[in-house]
Amino acid sequence: MKLTPIDEKKEIEGSLLVYRGVKLIVARSNNVNFKKTFRDNLKPYKNDFDNDRMEDSVAERLMIKCVAKTILVGWTDFKDVEGKEWEYSVANAEELLTDDKDVYEEITKFSENIDNYITRDKETLKGK
Repeated sequence: MKLTPIDEKKEIEGSLLVYRGVKLIVARSNNVNFKKTFRDNLKPYKNDFDNDRMEDSVAERLMIKCVAKTILVGWTDFKDVEGKEWEYSVANAEELLTDDKDVYEEITKFSENIDNYITRDKETLKGK
């Protein structure tokens, strides 16, 4: 039983977020790919994580790695502040998320907004 018409494809493959003229493709937070990647990346640190001893810098690095691989899943028209063009790759996404906290926050906020992943077909939008 569901009340929320979520587009499951968008959850994984992403929705369009235009940020400062760059078209970012952002998947939904906490999607199945994110959960699996997070678990896999956390394994070497599980004891520290479970015992609340994980250093903030390690936690941030792990989160950025997971977001770069499973949440920020693409982009087009990417030029940095110096005018250099960048192709999407997970490594470039990690670099962007590490170097630009504002874009990281915007992606996080967008990925957590359910409205960005609602099915928009005619059947779903019919008056109920």
